[in-house]
Parts: sequence; structure tokens; C-alpha cells
Amino acid sequence: MVALTSFLLCGATAPEGCQPAPQPPNHTGNEVAAAVGILVGAVVGTIVLVEVNKSNHTIKGCVSAGPNGLQVRNDSDKKTYALLGVTASTKAGDIVQLHGTKEKKTKDSSGDPSFVVQRVSRDYGPCKLNPMPPANAASPAGTH
Repeated sequence: MVALTSFLLCGATAPEGCQPAPQPPNHTGNEVAAAVGILVGAVVGTIVLVEVNKSNHTIKGCVSAGPNGLQVRNDSDKKTYALLGVTASTKAGDIVQLHGTKEKKTKDSSGDPSFVVQRVSRDYGPCKLNPMPPANAASPAGTH
């Protein structure tokens, strides 16, 4: 029985009147292309999500003292944010990159939007000051 079964299943040694069983078409190339496409889509999607998420959780700018405590002017969107949260290592006059979350300003609130600091990611050193005109240039001539 084993010999007869192996004889019938082997297409190369079958008698001339027997046709080998049809083989399914080979779709390996299409399957590989589809898998690569899915993988590339997943990687690109992940990178985009991380970058969008990162931009909403970091802020970089010059810290200054404001009416309600420390504030930072964001270099990217040019908005000033009141700083809340972990601000102990943040000093007025430094350029810092902060990690945290932006809080949306409500319609009935006044003042700057706020940023809740979780940590200082990087301290870039002192802010660059705008040059001020010399004191004697502002006074009228002949009056001291």
C-alpha cells in the first residue's frame, strides 16, 4: 500500500497517462511586496505619531519672570506660556528645553496659556539680550 501511494503521489515517476496534481500558483513575490508595504507604512506612521506627540510635549525658549511666576516664550510658535509643575531647576534668564504638556486656554480665562513642566530636558545657558541704547544717547543734549 505504501509503495502504491508513493508511486501515485510522485509526479515524476507516474505512468505516462497520469498527470501530476496541479500546484497552486506561487505568490511569494506579491506576498513579500505586501508585507514590505505594510511594514513601511507602520514605520512611517509610528515616526509621524512620535514627532507629533513630541512636539506637543516639549517647548524651548527663554525663561523670564512674569506676573504670576516663571514664563517661557516658545521659539517655535512664538507664544508665551506660564510655567507650572516642576520648575525648581528652571531659572529666569536661561534658554531651556522643557518636557511636559501644554494646557489649552479656556474661553473665559485671561492671560497666557500654561505649560506643565515634568522635567528640564536641556539647559542651553543664558538668553541673548536685545542690545539697549546707551544711557547718554537717550538724554537730551546739555542736560545732566
